[in-house]
Amino acid sequence: MKLYSMRDIAEEVGKDKSNVYRYIKKHNIAHTDVKERTMLFNATQKNSVIKGMAGESASNVAQQSQHIQHNEDNEGECDNARQVIAAMQDNIRNLKEQNALLAKQLESKDKQLNEAQKLVDQQQQLNLSTQRLLNQQNEPPEVKQQTQSPQESNEQTQQPEENNDYQKKATKKSFFKRLFDN
Repeated sequence: MKLYSMRDIAEEVGKDKSNVYRYIKKHNIAHTDVKERTMLFNATQKNSVIKGMAGESASNVAQQSQHIQHNEDNEGECDNARQVIAAMQDNIRNLKEQNALLAKQLESKDKQLNEAQKLVDQQQQLNLSTQRLLNQQNEPPEVKQQTQSPQESNEQTQQPEENNDYQKKATKKSFFKRLFDN
């Protein structure tokens, strides 16, 4: 009767010695003999290990093919998701740029409106002052005196007295002061 070592069985199966050892331990296959720390197995034990590992490898191949198919599906989904994310990021970037551009345009329009409002206010003030001047020029002097209130006439009567005082003080001033102080 011939005995086989784990190395012999591993070579026949086409696996590593460690894989054969794990299979034997997992399935509690007893060894027939031990020589120099090498476990030896008889032909029936060897055949059961070979059949078990061949069946296990066939099921592993099926599982691996399913796993590979699943990974390929996941990779396809991941690629699609990545493309969608990249497109959305580009879209967000474009929208942010548009938003910044529109904000700048809005700011410039606000400045233009403020300037236009200032110009309109100035124009209105000029129109009012021009209208007053025209009204004053068109009124005859008698109407001007009649339209003045009594208080204004009192102020005008006080002004000549003040002018007289001013003229008295002005006579005491030098020529240049009289010339440039007015």
